[in-house]
Amino acid sequence: MKKTYSIEGMSCNGCRGHVKKSLLNVTGVADVSVDLEDAEATVESQYEVPLENLQEALQNSQYSIQPQKVG
Repeated sequence: MKKTYSIEGMSCNGCRGHVKKSLLNVTGVADVSVDLEDAEATVESQYEVPLENLQEALQNSQYSIQPQKVG
């Protein structure tokens, strides 16, 4: 399963690395790719990972994650 999320608060490659590392630590997440320019993260998992779990991984940082808006 692959889902893309909007990430707010990233401004450099260090930010990108922090977001990736944080999301990879969430139970069930198999892989993460973060696009700094598009301000998004694509999360791959074997099952549905609740958005709340992803938000919790970033809660003590300057970054926020939300479902990507369609259209």
